[in-house]
Amino acid sequence: MLIGHLSKLSGFSKDTIRFYEKIGLISVPGQRKVNTCYKDYPKETLDRLRVIKKYKALGFTLEEIRELLVLQSIKVLDIAKLIGLMEIKITGLDEQIEKLHAARMQLNREKQALYEKQISRIIELPEMRLAA
Repeated sequence: MLIGHLSKLSGFSKDTIRFYEKIGLISVPGQRKVNTCYKDYPKETLDRLRVIKKYKALGFTLEEIRELLVLQSIKVLDIAKLIGLMEIKITGLDEQIEKLHAARMQLNREKQALYEKQISRIIELPEMRLAA
């Protein structure tokens, strides 16, 4: 299949697919379409892109995905190892959530302080009297 079709089916842009080729996440097809210079991607490339998309959605970096794919390809990645990697990822996400929660609380405190400052300025304004 051509890169445009692969892009449409995978949800990745053509540039992303080319980038994944460049960094070795997907292999460059050896075949070309007959009488053209277009790359002919096999169905396995689409399958691999779907796996990459799944791991990205789970928060894995491209380097982590590369390692997972290598382990899968040499049949070293078993379920226990994958569970361990996912537990590490979950711990990292929990830490990020805690940091985001702390940042949110700090922003709310800062916002409240600004509201209070704004209200005190309104109160401090001198009263205006209407001319009779």
